Amino acid sequence: MTTIVGDWATKVLVSDSQFSDEDTGIKYFEEKVVQIDGGWLGVAGNWSDCEKVVEYINKKSKVKPKLKPDSSFIKLTKEGLFYCGEDLEWERAKTFMAIGSGAMAAEVCMRMGLTPEEAVKWACNVDLKSHEPIKTYNL
Repeated sequence: MTTIVGDWATKVLVSDSQFSDEDTGIKYFEEKVVQIDGGWLGVAGNWSDCEKVVEYINKKSKVKPKLKPDSSFIKLTKEGLFYCGEDLEWERAKTFMAIGSGAMAAEVCMRMGLTPEEAVKWACNVDLKSHEPIKTYNL
C-alpha cells in the first residue's frame, strides 16, 4: 500500500514510492503526494480516489465524493496537519501522523525520536508494500 508520515513540527510530508497493483501483480514507483491549494495531500490506498479528493479540497466540488473503502489521506497546510479515511472527516494531528500499510512501523520510529525520513525508511524495511526511494515535501 504505502507509508506516508506527516510531521507538524518540521512541516513535512514524507512518503515511499512503491505502487502495488494487486490485480496484475506488478509494482512500480511514482509520487504519492500531490500539491493542493496551500499545501500537500498524501494518498494511501486507491490512487484513483486522489483526483476526486483534490477537486473536493480545492472547492471545485461541494459534494463529498464517493471513495473506495480502503483509502486514507493526510494533508499538510499552514492550518495544520490533518488525516482522514474515505469519509473525508478530517482530524487534526497535533504532532505527527502516518498512514498506509507501513503506518505502525513509521509511528513507532517517530515515537523513538527518528526523523520522518528515517521513519519512512525503516517502514520500507519491514512493510511489504512500501519501498524507497523516499520523497520529502516541505510546506
